[in-house]
Amino acid sequence: MATVMPLRWKIAPLEQMVVCVSEGAVTKDELMAYFKALEEAGAAHYRKLLDASRAECGLSAEEIAELGACAKSLKWSGTPGPMAIFTGSTGNDAFLRSVSGMLRPGRRLRTFTTIHQARRWLERAPPGRAS
Repeated sequence: MATVMPLRWKIAPLEQMVVCVSEGAVTKDELMAYFKALEEAGAAHYRKLLDASRAECGLSAEEIAELGACAKSLKWSGTPGPMAIFTGSTGNDAFLRSVSGMLRPGRRLRTFTTIHQARRWLERAPPGRAS
């Protein structure tokens, strides 16, 4: 039986889009790998869609603060791309609070209860500015 990773993503350079799916409790190491993948791909300014409808917040306050400091210190220049978070009908408040703590200031971020609303908003939102 295949193991499902709690965090997986696809970076699409032609569309300037990152789609990330979180299922279950995401670890600090998985988030660090995600940040590194974005940095290596030069994708910080891409539009990002996060499906957090089945995500769980398993991070401590200390880990969230550490991840936030790491994310904000990465050598990304330009402006970050907009981020749409699909939470499902529950809103997933604990997970949203943890994600919000990791974002750079001035980030365009909206949450949606349906994936279709999130995609429509991202289609109209311009990507960030590359360095």
